[in-house]
Amino acid sequence: MRRLGAAATLLLLLTACRTDPALHGQRIGPGQYRLTVDRCHVIDREQLQRDLRGLAGKKCPDGAGELETIHSIPSRQGSLFGECLRSGALRAEVTCR
Repeated sequence: MRRLGAAATLLLLLTACRTDPALHGQRIGPGQYRLTVDRCHVIDREQLQRDLRGLAGKKCPDGAGELETIHSIPSRQGSLFGECLRSGALRAEVTCR
């Protein structure tokens, strides 16, 4: 029974990165959003910016302006067994057209 519990726990931890990336958009004003993207496995900063632009497109159906105030933030993706060794997060603001 312990072995089954340990296997279930390990499976749960490993699936945390399968929900990658974590995308969040918070409305901060009329047609303005604060966007956050957090990835477990990051190739480069451009990958995170593509995620931000994709999220901006979803939040702004008539089109999004340029990403503003882009800055790195601490990643919330983590691991106990090293599966998220290259994690990264970016936050930006966007105004819809």
